[in-house]
Amino acid sequence: MTDQPRGPITDMHNEFTQKKLDVLAALTEAYKGAWTHLGEMVRLIWLPVVLSILVSTIAFMLPTENNKLLLLALQAVSFFLSAIISVAWYRFILLNEKPTGSYQIHFGAREGRYLIVFLALLLLVLPLFLTAPQFPPGAALQDYMKTAGPAASLVGFFGLLIVFVGLYFFARLYLLLPAMAIDEPINVRLVLERTRGNFWRIVLLSLLSNLPVIIAYGFIILVSGIVNLPDVIAYILQALVTVFFNIVSIAVFAIAYRELIGPKGAMAADLDRPDTI
Repeated sequence: MTDQPRGPITDMHNEFTQKKLDVLAALTEAYKGAWTHLGEMVRLIWLPVVLSILVSTIAFMLPTENNKLLLLALQAVSFFLSAIISVAWYRFILLNEKPTGSYQIHFGAREGRYLIVFLALLLLVLPLFLTAPQFPPGAALQDYMKTAGPAASLVGFFGLLIVFVGLYFFARLYLLLPAMAIDEPINVRLVLERTRGNFWRIVLLSLLSNLPVIIAYGFIILVSGIVNLPDVIAYILQALVTVFFNIVSIAVFAIAYRELIGPKGAMAADLDRPDTI
């Protein structure tokens, strides 16, 4: 390992060894670090966060009829803003990089690479969305299954197999995102090598880190119904809650990246190693 200073949400580790991810320790560190550095991380990226909440609120309020292009444009803006926010938070956690001015909103080559890799990862879980009846392809597939007869079972089996394979590689390759945020090379082989044996741990880490936000959303909806809050107010409250849990989510995967991959430079140093997937 190098003598490079650790980020603010880290433990000190002298050398990298491949190991099983400690889910409880990662969650504890992520929540503790997110709470301790909440003010710093909000100040780091407050403008894109405010714009993201504004864009999502407008999209929530717009009727879907006759506004599909506008909703698509708002979704695209949300993707760009999420890349800006995620990259800044990953760099703060892993590199202790702090803002130089009163606000930061910049979309450059780094954020572009991050977004391209994120969209590429989404292709891995595309079969899951294609099976959802809420989407036209999913609805068409459901209609076909009703008339396919004995072939429906075979189609369903292979469909589930493809979905699971996509989810499997999505979970293992998700650590490419923090790598993109800290300007590491795209090294799929290394990420697959270092995440071997940690698929279920990464899935559990993701589920447990998102469980509190689901509970918080339910609580806000319940209270809103009791006191008869307007839907838009409840939505804004949910968006504000999401900010904190997004910090936790970024911290969780930054910690997983640190523990399984290593510090900045580890991926570049391992580019010439023989393939051991």
